[in-house]
Amino acid sequence: MGINLNGLNSGMADTYSTLLGGMNGSDNAGGVSSLLGDYAAIKNGSYGKMMKSYYAKLEKQEAEESGETNKSKSGKIKDSASASAAASLYKSASALSSLNYDDRSEKNIDKITDSVSTFIKDYNSLMKSADKSENTTVQKQAESLYNSYYTNYKLFSKIGITMNSDKTLSLDEDTLKSALADTEHGKGATVKTLFGGIGSFADKAVNKASQIYRAAGDGEAVTSSKAKYASGAGSSSKSSSTSSTKDKDNAKTVTDASSAAAANTLYKSIEKLGAMNISNDNKDEVYKAFSTFVKDYNNLIDNTSKSANSNVVNQANYLKSVVSNNKSAFSKIGVTVNSDKTLSIDEKKFKDADMAGVKDLFSGVYSTAEKMTDRVNQIYRYATQGEALTKQTYGSDGSGVNAPTMGSMLDTIL
Repeated sequence: MGINLNGLNSGMADTYSTLLGGMNGSDNAGGVSSLLGDYAAIKNGSYGKMMKSYYAKLEKQEAEESGETNKSKSGKIKDSASASAAASLYKSASALSSLNYDDRSEKNIDKITDSVSTFIKDYNSLMKSADKSENTTVQKQAESLYNSYYTNYKLFSKIGITMNSDKTLSLDEDTLKSALADTEHGKGATVKTLFGGIGSFADKAVNKASQIYRAAGDGEAVTSSKAKYASGAGSSSKSSSTSSTKDKDNAKTVTDASSAAAANTLYKSIEKLGAMNISNDNKDEVYKAFSTFVKDYNNLIDNTSKSANSNVVNQANYLKSVVSNNKSAFSKIGVTVNSDKTLSIDEKKFKDADMAGVKDLFSGVYSTAEKMTDRVNQIYRYATQGEALTKQTYGSDGSGVNAPTMGSMLDTIL
């Protein structure tokens, strides 16, 4: 039986008419119009161009987001050159704080000049390595150190220290010696202000060098044996080693067993808090660890106040300054900094506080705990005449894990 084409055509016409008739509403008409528009765009190639543009934009956005991620990761890039330079600067800057700037004898003026010269060489070395560093934290801390100099550039120029275009420093030794010998115009006092004592430029350099070393290395304190090895390998200044030897001979390095033991104990309690998972869910556990820290800190302050070792006393003063500078942060968690710089803790106020405040004090590269650890390390080293404290590290649960160290042998060599 044949097909009736007239009937088929008639049926299709009826169906098409019905389909279009059902789409007379504005919504349906818009849908058909949109569909036909898309079809036309695909056919003439404009749709393909639009999609290429969209994916190119998406790819750029993803690259930018990845770049931000990489930027944050760049703060963790190891930088052995900057770590070595930071270790050397830490050593030479620390040496400046122990000098006697009131002695105007020719011999002592030569000693101070040699020490300042070594410090500037180490400062310049760090600035050069930081300028090439891919570690953003190293760059930022070096920039902060430069800003500390720039703030006082007029004072530095008075004693013969000027800045070069690459942010390094130059020293005119004759001008420095003249300044040290000057009692009439107070230039000798300017040298002491810049390089001696808490808050001086040298003191800031100590802290920045410590932070740079941690960021550029493995997160270790600059007082670790690895840092001392890097310092010895990185410094080529003959006057540095000579000056260091003379300083050791002249400094009051009386062994102080009680301060050393107290420093060792406090070091452990600080490290334990730093390794804890501090949150509002474990306040009892955090309070217990913090109470131990307060007890150990007060014990160290008590012991160092009786010490006959001037270096121990000086470093204890630095430690007390770190705590005092964070008086407000301690107060927010129920901890009071007393007039004698010891600490008191109120259990109720502590447990009512947000543990985020405790975490801020004891976590991170730039935390108060990090600064305290550096000073406690120094106290231990001076109290034991140079032995390194970082012979033990702590796991995430606070348990002790013995770690190898080059220890006192390297201290003796350096």
